[in-house]
Amino acid sequence: MSRGAPGGAPGSRTESPGGDRRLADPAAVGVAVVAAAYLAVFFEVTNVVGGTARTAAVVAVAGLGGLALARVIGEWAALIFSGGIFVAALSAYLFAVPESQRALFTVRSVALDVLALSTGLSVLRLALADVWVLAVAPVPTFLVGYFAGRGRHVAAAAVAGGTLGFLVLTGDAGTGAAVAGVVGLALAVGLSTLSTPSRLRGHAGTFALIVAAMVVASATVTVIPGGAAAPLGLDRGTSTLESSLSGGDELEVVGSTRLSPEVRYTIESPVERNWHTGAYDTYTGDGWVRTGERSAVNGTLAGPPGASERVTTTITAETESGALPAPWKPVGASGGGTVEVDERGSLRLADPLDAGDEVTVESRVLDADPATLRNASTDYPAAIEERYTQLPESTPERVGDRTEEIVAAAGAESPYERAAAVEAYLRSEYAYSLTVERPEGDVADAFLFEMDAGYCVYFATTMAAMLRSQGIPTRFESGYTSGQRVGEDEYVVRGQNAHTWVSIYVPDHGWVAFDPTPSDPRDEARDTRLAEARADGAEDVDTEASTPNQTLEAEPSTGGPNAADGSGPNASENDTSGPVAGGANATNGSQGPTPGDISRLEGGTVDSVSPSDRPSAGGDGGGSIPLPDGETALYWLLVAALGVAGARRTGFGSRVGRRVGPVLPRLRRDPATDARRAFADLERLLAGRYRERRPGETPRSYVDAIRTLGADERVETVAAAYERAAYAGSVTRAEADEARRAVRRLALERLPLVGRFVR
Repeated sequence: MSRGAPGGAPGSRTESPGGDRRLADPAAVGVAVVAAAYLAVFFEVTNVVGGTARTAAVVAVAGLGGLALARVIGEWAALIFSGGIFVAALSAYLFAVPESQRALFTVRSVALDVLALSTGLSVLRLALADVWVLAVAPVPTFLVGYFAGRGRHVAAAAVAGGTLGFLVLTGDAGTGAAVAGVVGLALAVGLSTLSTPSRLRGHAGTFALIVAAMVVASATVTVIPGGAAAPLGLDRGTSTLESSLSGGDELEVVGSTRLSPEVRYTIESPVERNWHTGAYDTYTGDGWVRTGERSAVNGTLAGPPGASERVTTTITAETESGALPAPWKPVGASGGGTVEVDERGSLRLADPLDAGDEVTVESRVLDADPATLRNASTDYPAAIEERYTQLPESTPERVGDRTEEIVAAAGAESPYERAAAVEAYLRSEYAYSLTVERPEGDVADAFLFEMDAGYCVYFATTMAAMLRSQGIPTRFESGYTSGQRVGEDEYVVRGQNAHTWVSIYVPDHGWVAFDPTPSDPRDEARDTRLAEARADGAEDVDTEASTPNQTLEAEPSTGGPNAADGSGPNASENDTSGPVAGGANATNGSQGPTPGDISRLEGGTVDSVSPSDRPSAGGDGGGSIPLPDGETALYWLLVAALGVAGARRTGFGSRVGRRVGPVLPRLRRDPATDARRAFADLERLLAGRYRERRPGETPRSYVDAIRTLGADERVETVAAAYERAAYAGSVTRAEADEARRAVRRLALERLPLVGRFVR
């Protein structure tokens, strides 16, 4: 008789918190996997905003502390202790937030932020995201260590899985992390349940099938409304450039893209500029995030700190639109519903504009010559320098090294001159193409060292990272180029005019724009796409004023404003309202091609107009079906394998085979072989509907017995052909064919919906 613990029944086994199963249990492997999954997501965040080493140290202390306290305190005490730590850490985070932002906190706003985090608000968009991670990450790690130390592996995995689930909801945890978490949870729960080797061996097949099903499910359903995760196996095709730039507060750099020629706005403005719609401050390595809150525009906003020109712009939406393009810097808006402003000074719409809605925007446009900007101070405000020189900790050093080589070769000293040197380098050394493969790793590093072509998102991202490596405050901006000029102060802006560029901060002047994307091939791609859409008779690509016979004739002095889509220069030769040497307002237009020029452009650097990449007329879709990538192929292979395994495990495959197998066409053999195969198919049919043939039961006895149960008389025709083939060896071709037809007809009559048509 075994000796039980004091107070226990004889033969019982009571485990102490420090029992043998504490960490030696195989279920601890599952706990480690799911904990590593959520910690990896936290470290991805700190890689972007900084503080990885500090967070790793605190998390390690929390986990080891949980293991150590597992033998000392009870579970309720551990929960209360961790709750106290959580409240104290969040309080410390709130007090770390700048007072100006903390003043906006209310019970309602905090509740809305919590709800937003649960429906796709990335942690990266929080103020002081590194401090938030430092406050939050140690708490679940302490509990995971504590429960694992007590042998409560299912509880430990539940804490880790809940944390990972929250990060899936925020969109910070992608498919890989979700799948790893599901595998870890399955291992922890399954190995805890199947704790003995004999039970594990007996249920290994079922356990593996369940894990595979969970992996497929997690890869399929990690699309959370508003979140950033995407299903592993679903490829919805290449999006348009405009749609890829309309992702709200998070922008992910994608691969190949398309141009939409549909008209979006008519803009009346006395100046011709890139129309600004938004700016991003945080570079993630594979995209951009804009942080902070928005507030309603009440009164006049602050203009640039230096000399500026007042400009009034009227924007008319030609279709439902969620952006408000205007010259930088807007200081006021009226009409068109509620207009808000974010922390970067960009105007944002509370609700989309309807077709025909008008908004009037007042802007203060920079008025400074290049000499003044070159000689400007480098005494940056601390908040600007901290926010706009951020780079992920994993950014390769060679990005900064290459930038230093470029500016040194150009003899550039001031930030303005360095920006102009980098802009000129990217324009001259890289080609323009809309057909690119999304690189792995850091986008700026990959574009700079591994790619030779890209479109505006790649150029602007790379220039921003390069300038930030030099300590120059730089931000990534999005909007539209000026569009097609249809009047002296009137422009038609299409979806294909969607564009990105960068701006650097110049003390005493504000944000100064630079555009590193080569303008001529960019404009050729847009002009060609528009000419093609017009030739195909596409709808919504023109207004009454923008049709070709209404377009202004080209001015010989610039050649740009009157290109077929008008996406030429952002300032005329005589415009000195902004930087003209190397900046975003430099003259760079070119006359657009006619439809007859399309053949000349096909196959060149303007890859977007090759036949295989052209969208269908009048829409954003169309084009050829892309081949699946390795990840997609792996996903569907796993789905197929799971389907086969599940069918075998449940017997579904056998049932389907009995019904469908006899219907499928087969190659004709000799009559005897065909007769035997017909009887084998008949056996499968009869086994599914009546009963299987018993051991020792002859084919004739089996058929006679099945006939008494109501089987069709045609079964005797099949049995007779089999007997002649098996025993007499004299079955004819006609008899064998008749047996095959009888079996096929019997099988068809059993299929749902089909049977009524063959009876």
